[in-house]
Amino acid sequence: MKSARYSTRHNSRIPIFYWIFAAAFLALIAALGYRQIFLYDFYTKRGERQSMRRVIEPGARGDIYDRNGKLLVTNEPFFTVGIYFNEILGEFRKEYSRLKKIKFDAMRAAGETPRFKDGEVSEMTHQARANVLNRYLGMINKILGSNYEMPEDNYNRHFRINPLLPFPLIRELTAREHAILAERIPVNSPLQLYTDTKRYYPYGDIAAHVLGTVRNSDGVDSEGMPGEDLRTFAGVGKVGRSGIERAFDYMLSGQSGLKIMVVDNEGFKYEDIMDVSPKKGKSMNSSLDIDLQQVIEDSIGNRKGAAAVLDVKTGEVLALASRPSYNPNTVYKSNAEYAAAEEAGAWLNRSTQGLYPPGSTFKIVTAMSGLMTGAIDDQTVITCNGYYKVDSRLFPCNNRYGHGNLNLEGALALSCNVFFYKTGLDCGHRAIAATAKEMGLDSSTGIEIGDSPYTVVPTPEYKRRRGRGGWVNGDTANISIGQGDLLQTPLQMACMTASFARGETRTKASIVHDPTRVTDMEYHGGEKLGLTREQYETILKGMVLSSTDGTSRRARIKGVTIAAKSGTAQVTVNGRPLTLAWMVAFAPADDPKVAMSVMIEGEEPGDVGGGKTAGPIVKAAMEQYFRK
Repeated sequence: MKSARYSTRHNSRIPIFYWIFAAAFLALIAALGYRQIFLYDFYTKRGERQSMRRVIEPGARGDIYDRNGKLLVTNEPFFTVGIYFNEILGEFRKEYSRLKKIKFDAMRAAGETPRFKDGEVSEMTHQARANVLNRYLGMINKILGSNYEMPEDNYNRHFRINPLLPFPLIRELTAREHAILAERIPVNSPLQLYTDTKRYYPYGDIAAHVLGTVRNSDGVDSEGMPGEDLRTFAGVGKVGRSGIERAFDYMLSGQSGLKIMVVDNEGFKYEDIMDVSPKKGKSMNSSLDIDLQQVIEDSIGNRKGAAAVLDVKTGEVLALASRPSYNPNTVYKSNAEYAAAEEAGAWLNRSTQGLYPPGSTFKIVTAMSGLMTGAIDDQTVITCNGYYKVDSRLFPCNNRYGHGNLNLEGALALSCNVFFYKTGLDCGHRAIAATAKEMGLDSSTGIEIGDSPYTVVPTPEYKRRRGRGGWVNGDTANISIGQGDLLQTPLQMACMTASFARGETRTKASIVHDPTRVTDMEYHGGEKLGLTREQYETILKGMVLSSTDGTSRRARIKGVTIAAKSGTAQVTVNGRPLTLAWMVAFAPADDPKVAMSVMIEGEEPGDVGGGKTAGPIVKAAMEQYFRK
């Protein structure tokens, strides 16, 4: 039997793998060396960033004053007791272990295998946190003798999202409660008292629509602040919701403060490395005269209505009232108060957003059109028999028995509809619309808080767009006395009145008090009225006569000559015919300083009238203005 012989042959490819392995090993050593030596600083800083956090603290908002320096809006401190989660992590874990032991002991006693089902770990973690927080809340209630309950804030979400910020156990402590807790809570307690601010409106519901309100901001401005690449937590800031608060948010908003801190591996602070305090926003002086504002709102009372008062020269708004109103200090805290404001229609700023037919106050515009087109002059006399026939329809006068023979002055004083029906038809609807637009009644007043973009000076084109057929003489008769499709805001009518008082076509309204403001015709964006001096005087005399012996006589005051024009407009609301009471006025008639408009909504047919309802409000406002 021959023995087998075994032999091996050399494989020439094996050394290649040796060299590849050696090259890979050297590359690995080189990469590790590069990272450890050359990239040491880079990874050190990156590690520091991963263990650092940034906290942005919003700055307090600036104050708002009236034109005389009276405080209208400020920040009111309120006291909160909060708890820092990083200081009670051990208690959370201990309570979790206790709950877990109770559950497992119960399962063993029942002969079951101790284990958690799906979701039970998370549920028990939340319960452990709630138990610990309730113990601290119970301790506070025992000290204060109070019965505060756990806040609605989601403490689990706070634990995940804002672990560096205190969780508010009780918001808005009373000053007494704050003083007691300041003495009784130990310095090293996880419970801490801190002061925050909220917006405070000293005058409550007075001027609420103009001043506006704030809301919690979605984020806090941190542009240009250090630590942009760090994980950031931000406190709740405030941003303007409406009115001045919104229009001047860029000015009133404070400058955010900053804290950068080192945190542990669970994200809780153990060292501060930067602390920059927040700064308060800039304050502003509004053009409002709060005393005048209060007199007007008190005069309107519980009725629905609005008023606007302007400085004739500058267009600064001295008062801008809208009723019903709401108290911005409390309305967002009480569901019942919020619902009551909603039901009353209190959210609408009737002075800038309410659209109404201006009634006979518009006869000033019709008179201007008639004079400028030559349809009438200061010698024109028209006979009023109580109605005017337009085509086949009889249009009534405000005096069913008629006014007899009237010139323009008498027609303005007594607000004779017949005089203006004929004047409007003689000069034409296009002339009336052109004059109204020249007076700015189809465009914004320019007020910073915004006004309605939907004011209407009707034309045939407008009527056709609304799908209501062609223009007829009855439409011209209606707009001649401020009815029909005409829609204006009280602020628009106040601006028109101020413009006429100056002898110009436009007034730019402003809610900012600026003593250095240069207010000429170029500033207001208007032109000289297209009336001769004699024509202007004729309308002026008619308005003065209205306040002394006519439909506006309830507005007259001692020692000052007032030029006024009352108006009563008819509207249909939910199928019911209702009345609007209007009056526009300026004074002194021979050297105008102040102009205003008032509008009151009726609630029953015929329950209000321009002279009897709006007149006393104008009177109260004028007395207050000239008293100062």
